[in-house]
Amino acid sequence: MTMKTIRLIIASVLCLFIQKAHAQYVFIPDQNGKPLTDARYENITGSPYLLDEWANAEVKLADNKLVKPAEVRYDMVADKLLFKQENKVYEFSPKVAAFSIITKNGNRTFLLKDDGNNESGYFELLSNGKVKLLKKTRKVILEVKGYNSANVEKIIDENKKYYVLYNGVEKEVKLNKNSFLNALPDLKEQINQYNAKLSKEDDYIKLTSALN
Repeated sequence: MTMKTIRLIIASVLCLFIQKAHAQYVFIPDQNGKPLTDARYENITGSPYLLDEWANAEVKLADNKLVKPAEVRYDMVADKLLFKQENKVYEFSPKVAAFSIITKNGNRTFLLKDDGNNESGYFELLSNGKVKLLKKTRKVILEVKGYNSANVEKIIDENKKYYVLYNGVEKEVKLNKNSFLNALPDLKEQINQYNAKLSKEDDYIKLTSALN
């Protein structure tokens, strides 16, 4: 998938989500889909999911269909969006191109990126505009032994990476001002004039939004 395609997906997905109030949704699962289970996540410390609870969502499939399932959950270990219907868990078919999970604190939108470079999978769109801030969170299962213990404990480990997309170019950034300055040299003056505190993720979302 090219960067141009990624930009088109972002634009079309946001347009579709904005228009959701004027659409009628009928969600029918793939009858050939294989029900899934949580068996591999038994006896494990930590959560493999974005949110433990099932949530409403708006989902754009790879065939451009927009559906609105009542119960979805994002498995961040498998990097797959799952849905539940009639007490069975399924994967989506066709593949999900983008989705927006509806939470009490607002919607969280994720886009599929698979261009053969850097990270692939679902990226959270943290800020949208001429400068886009994306986050890739990967969760993995680690097996660890305690000191002088033969017992093996399974834990969820989490790693986050951030990217800015500007003028068709994507660059990885760290959550520090110098990293943003290096990644966005054309916007150096605006970044330097931004006087708000920069320490946590929310601060850099506000910074990126201010650049738009």
